[in-house]
Amino acid sequence: MKKVRILSALFAVLLAGLLTGCNHSNSTNSDPIEALPSLISLTCNSNFTIEACEDVEFEDPVEIGIVIEAINKAERISGSLDYSVEYNMDLTNADDSITKYDLSIGKDSKQSALLVSHEETHVGYSIPIENSNQVRKLIQSHTD
Repeated sequence: MKKVRILSALFAVLLAGLLTGCNHSNSTNSDPIEALPSLISLTCNSNFTIEACEDVEFEDPVEIGIVIEAINKAERISGSLDYSVEYNMDLTNADDSITKYDLSIGKDSKQSALLVSHEETHVGYSIPIENSNQVRKLIQSHTD
């Protein structure tokens, strides 16, 4: 019983920390996400043949918080974009609206992920390596 209380308290502290961190972004992402979406769907691009890919959905608030933190920490890339889309990412918001992104993340832990909003397809954002690796681990945990 004592372990259950300790784990519950630890989970609450972790969740509070993630939610707080998501609302106070220091990134250069021009449009930080303030509220957690209810669902994040990653759909594989069928034309992406570099690496194997599986569709993934995140509904758990902790997992969603990790993805949103990565988005909010993304930094704008200068210059024109030339990239392959690995995943189409849909964020289902509380009001059931959907925010769409392209996400190219790969499996290389030394590589940052690329994020492109469907509203500004000419602007790319680089997700820091640490956050990219956290998202990679989430994807892997749902596909293994």
